[in-house]
Amino acid sequence: MATEGEIRPDDIRNPETHHEPRTFNTRGVLLFLAFMVICALFIHLLVVGLYNILSSVEPTMRTANNPVMTGPPPVSPPPPVLQPDPVADLHQMRAQEDQILQGYAWIDQRSGKVRIPIARAMQLLAERGLPQAAGPAPAPSGTAVPK
Repeated sequence: MATEGEIRPDDIRNPETHHEPRTFNTRGVLLFLAFMVICALFIHLLVVGLYNILSSVEPTMRTANNPVMTGPPPVSPPPPVLQPDPVADLHQMRAQEDQILQGYAWIDQRSGKVRIPIARAMQLLAERGLPQAAGPAPAPSGTAVPK
C-alpha cells in the first residue's frame, strides 16, 4: 500500500497533475470545414449553371446584326521592316562615321567653320593649347526685378 504523497504505478489518477484543457474547439473546426465544403459545392454548381446558360445564349450572339461580325475584315499589320544584310549595313554606317571623323568638310562656309580630322584637331590643340575662357561675368548692380 502506498503512503500519502506516493504514487503507485497502477494508480491512474494523480491528484497533483491535471491534464491540459482543450486549446481549440474541435466541433468549431469541423463545422468550419463542413461550411467550406458546402460553399465549394455551391460555387461549383453556380459556375456549371452559368456555363450552361451562357453556352446556350452564345450562338444567338453570332447573328448578322452584330456590328463586329458585319464590319470589314480586320486588316493585318504590315510585315516588319527587317534589314536584309545587317553586317553590311553596320560596315556602311561605320564607313560613313569614319569619313565624318577623318575627313574635311564645311560646317558653315559663311562663318568659316570647317570640320577637320580628329588627329589634326589633337595636333592643333597640342600646339595652341586650350582656348581661354572670357572670364567671370560681372556681378549685377542694383536689384534685378523680373518683368
